[in-house]
Amino acid sequence: MIDFEGIDGSGKTTQAVMAHAHLLHQGIPVRLLREPTHGLYGKTIRDILSGRLPRRSPEEELELFVKDRQEDVSENIIPALTGGEVVLIDRYYYSTMAYQGAQGLDVENIRSRNEAFAPKPDLVLIFLVSVEEGLARIKAVRENGTDHYEKEAFLGKVDAIFRSFSGPEIRFIDAECTLLEVHREVARIIGEFIDKRRG
Repeated sequence: MIDFEGIDGSGKTTQAVMAHAHLLHQGIPVRLLREPTHGLYGKTIRDILSGRLPRRSPEEELELFVKDRQEDVSENIIPALTGGEVVLIDRYYYSTMAYQGAQGLDVENIRSRNEAFAPKPDLVLIFLVSVEEGLARIKAVRENGTDHYEKEAFLGKVDAIFRSFSGPEIRFIDAECTLLEVHREVARIIGEFIDKRRG
């Protein structure tokens, strides 16, 4: 399982889609997932972030993320992993740690709550861009502006948490390189992971 992480505008979604296509081309069974999902809880989260629903407290929003992830794990992640697929996921509990942690919740408590039911990713690819670059990219491609999380001061806190993560599963990627350069680095890291798993 490979998790694609980073602040808004880091390019992680684009890189997840490109990695999915790359693995399919190689004939590797792969499934691309995204959180928040399109389920009931995921839709509620999206509506809150876009302003279609009123904000909740950080604790209440955390509960929504956990419930959404519990559904994703049982309905999508576990079946895919059990079936031998490589799971690529665009945001996972590392995002919850970073974004809810930036709102003052305890990062390690969020981790332990999620790891109690959610499979740990084998790789966490964290795409690094400056907050200014991330926001510039968002504004360049989105007509309706930024959502609640996409404010400079807040994203600075999120970015600091992402950069604080460590462990054998973590890989930091310079996402201010060209799209193709970033994709090549992602393909190299994933290729090494798959070769080792086969090995």
